[in-house]
Amino acid sequence: MSARQAFRAYPMTFAALFAVGACCVVSAFWSLPAAAAEFGVLLVLAVVTAVRIRRDFRTIRATVLALGETFSTEENSTLQNFPLPVVVFDSADRVVWYNLKFQNEFLADRAARTGDIRQFTGGLGLRDIRKSERFDAEVGGKAYTVYFNHIQCAGRQSYVLLYSEDTRLKRIARAYALEKPVVAMLAMDSVDEIYRAYKESEYAEISADVERITEGWFNQYTGLFRKLGSGRFLAVFPEETLQKMTQSRFHVLELVRKYTYHDVPVGVTLSIGVGRGDSISDAENNARQALDMALGRGGDQAALKDPDETYRFFGGVSKGVEKRTKVRSRVMASAIAELLRGSENVLVMGHQYSDLDCIGAAIGLCSASRELGTPAFVVTDPHTTLASPLVEYASQAGAAQWFVLPEHAERLLTEKSLLIVVDTHKAGFTEAPQLCEAAERVVVIDHHRKTVDYIRDAVIFYHEPHASSTCEMVAELLQYMGAKSAVTTLCANALLAGVILDTKNFVLRTGVRTFEAAAYLRSRGADTVMVTRFFNSSMENKKLRGQIVLNAQTYRRCAVSVADIRTHDIRVICAQAADELLTVSDVDASFVLFETETTANISARSMGNINVQLIMESLGGGGHQTMAAAQLRDTTLPEAKEALLAAIDAYFENQ
Repeated sequence: MSARQAFRAYPMTFAALFAVGACCVVSAFWSLPAAAAEFGVLLVLAVVTAVRIRRDFRTIRATVLALGETFSTEENSTLQNFPLPVVVFDSADRVVWYNLKFQNEFLADRAARTGDIRQFTGGLGLRDIRKSERFDAEVGGKAYTVYFNHIQCAGRQSYVLLYSEDTRLKRIARAYALEKPVVAMLAMDSVDEIYRAYKESEYAEISADVERITEGWFNQYTGLFRKLGSGRFLAVFPEETLQKMTQSRFHVLELVRKYTYHDVPVGVTLSIGVGRGDSISDAENNARQALDMALGRGGDQAALKDPDETYRFFGGVSKGVEKRTKVRSRVMASAIAELLRGSENVLVMGHQYSDLDCIGAAIGLCSASRELGTPAFVVTDPHTTLASPLVEYASQAGAAQWFVLPEHAERLLTEKSLLIVVDTHKAGFTEAPQLCEAAERVVVIDHHRKTVDYIRDAVIFYHEPHASSTCEMVAELLQYMGAKSAVTTLCANALLAGVILDTKNFVLRTGVRTFEAAAYLRSRGADTVMVTRFFNSSMENKKLRGQIVLNAQTYRRCAVSVADIRTHDIRVICAQAADELLTVSDVDASFVLFETETTANISARSMGNINVQLIMESLGGGGHQTMAAAQLRDTTLPEAKEALLAAIDAYFENQ
């Protein structure tokens, strides 16, 4: 191996030798003992380097000789004169052989017999290359499709790359991809509420202003923009324009959100659904579904749907506007009542680790179904529910037979059964996912912001992300089902408990309809003192909760605490601790991490300034803007905390 080749193969090693040598020379002017010591170090490094280079050279020489033995003279000549560049490298990513075409195309007069293969693969080493049989690389300003294979040379494993230059084809493919049409559908949120709040002439002016803002934003891009109707727009543009829009994170959302009418905030927001597809019709269909997803998540955001059914979301920072009209509630109540009457039996099921909102809503619907003459049951596991006080209270009130285990519910399920899923819209999060698959008819009633993996084949999907709780939604439904006697004291207490839980005593996400529902339940016999008892906890649990609060640390106005404790009530304690951390000054959000078996759990809370739903979604969870959670399977608490802090950083960077 020549000195030039050795220096090219080990640049860092020789740089270290030169640095030590320079220090030795400088030290000689000041202290001979120090210079002697440094010279000794230099000699040791030089010997080690020489041994290493000699060993590597022997390995490479043996590999090259093995290659010569592996291929016959004719085969070797064929490879050398092969019309495509071919290179062989070893498991240490070192080049050991290449043909003439490779040398002429990539090396010119340079030698790379001991060079690093990564300089010819776009930085990819063997670990990344071996994942597929081919990959794309750019070398010397040209684009290549590189084919990977491996060979045995005298017992040594070596690897072969074959380069096919297709710069022109890749340039055409890239241009085609950037010109593919994309469809977007835009809609003003809460149009009806704004229309009722202003005079007709004022509403027309507001609508025109929003249209002007939206059209002005779009005019900076290339594409077609048309108004479809009141507050609804359609846009068609190339993929290149979409990339620019995503880079600016759909800045029009912020422009519309900040709109004021005569210097008074209107509260108008915009929802955008963007669809890609193999054709215009596919893109339009995906855009429509994406808009539904954006609206189902509370509006004020853009949802981008790809042909592979994946979504990306932008925005979603506002709380949304409460819908004052109850027309939809009346329509849904009538439809659900009809289904209840026509069913053989009804199974009401919530999410895993059911809480007061989940069980309260289930009790309300069971009571209504039984009043309409159809047997109904609440599917829950008494060992995992977080609403044990409510279940015990209902059992003592004569409703013990209402509650059934998931395995018992499977035996009750028939073709004429009706399954109602409450407080979640994800089949995988339910108490018994197998029931969702087996049931012929499913009704979903939920208030959480919509996620991608929602139950798609529900006969009724009653989803109100602006509602405070599922119990509020059920309380409204019961008023229009024609079964007022179903709202007994038990039912009223159960529903009020769910409302109080999710609103944190009427503090968070509380609207006019929330108080109207609470007033109705109070008129039907709800006892606030009795409901308060559902939230009582033992002295031991209070001590553990205080310990979690004391261990909290602040990070970017967020309180983060790791609960390294073991107790049966760990979920309830951590949820309560997260609520309590919000009472600390200068804390806008709280996160409590705890472990169950091999899963790291995160309970997240917020006062509304920080959208904890977006943070939890980035970790695979979900929920609401002010209340969310995530489960990280096969993850330790330190790893979960690191992932959480990274998610918090990403959230603030994207705002």
